[in-house]
Amino acid sequence: MSDWTFRAVKARNMALEAYCQNAACRRFSVFDLDRLIAALGPDYLVSDIPQLACEACGGPMEIKLALVPPGQDE
Repeated sequence: MSDWTFRAVKARNMALEAYCQNAACRRFSVFDLDRLIAALGPDYLVSDIPQLACEACGGPMEIKLALVPPGQDE
């Protein structure tokens, strides 16, 4: 995931998701990619996203790329 940019993620109709690594929590979030592009630019590297803490429990969040099923993109 080190060379993925926000532009590349969007161009491939993918999503950025994060989930809490704390087994007792597992909170799940989906990033607003358009908002990230507006704030940080289309060439921002996914790997440059800083380590995030879960809002629910404070555990570390893991960021993943995900495919958006056909018909579910906005």
